Amino acid sequence: MEVQVKLKSLFWRTSFYGALTEGGVGTLYRGLVEAFVKLGHKTIFASSGPMNLPEETDFRLIEYSKLLRNFPEVLNFPYNESSLKQMMKIVENTQPDFFYLHHHDFHYGGAKLKEKTGLPFILHFDSIEYWVKKNWGKLYFGNLLKWCEQIEVDQADAIIVISEVLKKQASEFYSIPQEKIHVSPNGVNVDKFNPYIDSSSVLKKYGLEGKYVIGYSGSFNEYHGIDLLAQAAKKLLTEIPDSRILMVGDGALREKVEGILKIDNVRDKVIITGLIPLNDVPDHLAACDVLVSPIKHNHNDEFFGSPIKNFEYKAMGKPIVATNLGQLNTIFQEKHNALILEHNSFESIIERIFELYQNPDLSHQISVQARKDAVEKHSWTKNVEKIVDLYKIIMEKR
Repeated sequence: MEVQVKLKSLFWRTSFYGALTEGGVGTLYRGLVEAFVKLGHKTIFASSGPMNLPEETDFRLIEYSKLLRNFPEVLNFPYNESSLKQMMKIVENTQPDFFYLHHHDFHYGGAKLKEKTGLPFILHFDSIEYWVKKNWGKLYFGNLLKWCEQIEVDQADAIIVISEVLKKQASEFYSIPQEKIHVSPNGVNVDKFNPYIDSSSVLKKYGLEGKYVIGYSGSFNEYHGIDLLAQAAKKLLTEIPDSRILMVGDGALREKVEGILKIDNVRDKVIITGLIPLNDVPDHLAACDVLVSPIKHNHNDEFFGSPIKNFEYKAMGKPIVATNLGQLNTIFQEKHNALILEHNSFESIIERIFELYQNPDLSHQISVQARKDAVEKHSWTKNVEKIVDLYKIIMEKR
């Protein structure tokens, strides 16, 4: 029988996020750390700000200079050097087996830490930051950003990406050998997100008792398609008696969403919670009768993401309507564990939700299968098992 290896992992979060501890990256780290602890491993977590982590975690704070917090990212270069010095001390004092770094723009500290310590370096890659800055933000120092990304991927012993599409993109953009890149979509804590949660307090708080609640959780950003749900709201709220819409989250499109709802005179029937703690998200999802994930393509490129909300939806055992772009077609299948939406179509959201509203048996069928999939395929523990396997492969090659 194979002896289970118990590891001491060092996580390093380098991005500046201040007091904004909720959101995708925080959820990723929390999910992985909780799963490491659950499987009996030890964790050290170094970060630029506070994190809500299991009490067993050895947490180390490496703050950004207050003088640099309001400047563009490139002026945070000093953080690479100052944090690297502290990371060297942490490594010396804790003796981890490897370190795990979520890639961040203008950061090269992972490469330097690997160079100085020889520790196995596993790099988590959600996106090509050069592409993100160029297409979704502002890019002033493109060559410098490329340099940072290039030395990180070159020095990493293994790179974890969240989709096959991103694997192909990253491999081509930075000439990374295919065998160095491993696909591991995001996941969910299936114990925290489950079908048995009591939602009575949320229903009471928002006046949703006895209502048919259409739910959304996540970022109010372009590719999440929250504006499509806003456009669908008027007809949904008109055609489905005693219905309400619960939007959990915030982001750049909030003003646009609120504008659509006000023009359509339905703002009073849509609850927008803003950002809430991750621990409160399951209660809010439990209050919903159907969950919506109208993901859009990233500009003209194929969708490369792995939205965590999709796995949280499935774990809740709720009926789901969702697009299945890119690798999402491996997550959602028509009338198996979801109803599939047409891309970029608010009319499709209306039609598919109304179909579920009229067919309780179908709603139950896809809900049960969604939960089954989450437990069997999408638990964060599955992701951690892949990381442990990667560590073993890295050590075998040394």
